[in-house]
Amino acid sequence: MKKSHPLMVRRMFALSVAGLLALTACGGSDADNAASDTTAAASDSSAADIAAARVTKYLQTITEIDLGEAPASVPEAKTVYYIACSVAVCAEIQVGVEAAVKALGWTFKSTSHQDTPETVAAAFDAAIAAKPDVVMSSGNPREWFADQLATLQGMNIPVISWSLPEGYEPGNGIAANVLSADDYYFYGVLMADYAVANSPNKNIRFVGLPVFPVLSLVQQGFNDEIAAICPDCKVETQEVAISDIGVNLPGQIVSALQADPALDFIVYAFGGMMYGVPDALDAAGLIDQAKAVSQAGGPMNFDFIAKGRHQIGEVALASELLGWRVTDMAVSLLSGGTISKAPASENIAGHADIGLNGLPLQILQADTIADPTALWPGVVGFQDKFLARWGK
Repeated sequence: MKKSHPLMVRRMFALSVAGLLALTACGGSDADNAASDTTAAASDSSAADIAAARVTKYLQTITEIDLGEAPASVPEAKTVYYIACSVAVCAEIQVGVEAAVKALGWTFKSTSHQDTPETVAAAFDAAIAAKPDVVMSSGNPREWFADQLATLQGMNIPVISWSLPEGYEPGNGIAANVLSADDYYFYGVLMADYAVANSPNKNIRFVGLPVFPVLSLVQQGFNDEIAAICPDCKVETQEVAISDIGVNLPGQIVSALQADPALDFIVYAFGGMMYGVPDALDAAGLIDQAKAVSQAGGPMNFDFIAKGRHQIGEVALASELLGWRVTDMAVSLLSGGTISKAPASENIAGHADIGLNGLPLQILQADTIADPTALWPGVVGFQDKFLARWGK
């Protein structure tokens, strides 16, 4: 279903207020109004310039990672319990966790769930029964496993998570939230920057997946940035359910493009949402009308980009490297240390946790995708960097 973009509502409100002030103001000169207009235009221009520079920055290939202070030592014979969500990226992260745990000589155990309160709670119950040294999980509200989290706290078993709508060090039973609320907000900002840079008509559609709270943060970041850098852009917002992916969504995108021939750019809150969309656009003869970007996608998205099928950019998540990074955090915690931090990578008011995880962030395009069938490594040879960090 289409929704009016919040920006349009704010602009209508602003125009109404401006008209009221014009009627009631005393002594406002034409010179004053001109100065005010110039200041506003300069502000918009400055924000747009920053956005353009940011796109250029994140198109660059990453060669180094800064993870902050290394663990003081590596304990022996520990057990990691990994709780996987139902989307493909969680399986990709598991590849990294399992490889890192093996490199340490530790024991790896796992279970999975279907991203519902009941199955998440059951997965955490299984973790508790296994009595591991550390638990890792992603993406679901802590309310779904609050009782189990309290039990783990009582057992002195740390939980390392990612993709929670919380800070980098949320506390209350969760030692680290590696992909923080601010990180997801920034993904939305960056996709807005990229969309504006690649939309000649400035006619953009955002497709959201609000069942995951962090993806609502992506949507918020997108909305806030569009308001700042392109107040005259035409923006439509569409929100879908998981059950729509690969079923209803491809046809909905076809319908949106048919209804608005000027629509030329689509932002997907998550890469996996694009399943089946290029095929549907091909069948409708619309594959060239609109370009697209998403975030945290995988080889499916890389293939779309490499073949020029609708998608041209991916705000990439180095999912396997993320698995090594959370294992690195487990090494720190289980050796009596604290969670390491990298310097913040962006300075956005109210969002101080951007990039504290030290993970690489890049917008991949056709010329920077080495192998569309493989996971993006983030940094080539990252495994050796972790092994050196651990003294292995």
